[in-house]
Amino acid sequence: MSLFPVESQLRLLVEHGLDGWFCALWVSIEDGHEVARRLGFPAEATETCDFQKAMRSYDAASSEQRVWITSHAPGWSHVLVLAGGQESSAEALSRYGRRAFEISYIGAIEELDEPVYTHDGEYRSIEDEEEYRAHGEDLTSDHSLSDAEILDQFLIILGRITGRFLDRAWISSQGLLCVMPPPQ
Repeated sequence: MSLFPVESQLRLLVEHGLDGWFCALWVSIEDGHEVARRLGFPAEATETCDFQKAMRSYDAASSEQRVWITSHAPGWSHVLVLAGGQESSAEALSRYGRRAFEISYIGAIEELDEPVYTHDGEYRSIEDEEEYRAHGEDLTSDHSLSDAEILDQFLIILGRITGRFLDRAWISSQGLLCVMPPPQ
């Protein structure tokens, strides 16, 4: 497969302040409100906003769960974790025949977790799935790549799978800012 994004996925993250910490999910649910519901956010804890407003909530050190959910491609939503890194939500998002892909990267210490692929609540490996193997065959598998360069390749693979790369239209789109209220 030789489909590539117009611009480097990594450069886009760097340009918009997401290179220090990037945690995101791609889920095969088109309705952002349904994604928010499955993640446990109450309807009253969501508001429509753009990327710039959502990024004001970006804080890798915060324990308060905050995400920005956007439409990604037909049949897909994108969940950008803004704060409150917690255990994976991919299992809940993938139930009832859905798929979820998750990437977690901490740039400050060059730590990249292998992408998590979950289908119908069951964890799988993208590399073990025949239908996804072709999406990365033309990419470099050299062990000399940095974690940031590998992240760029993972983002290309996910763009090929979902039918859309991260792009400037995503950065300028409207989405749902969801904030988990503190426990009472």
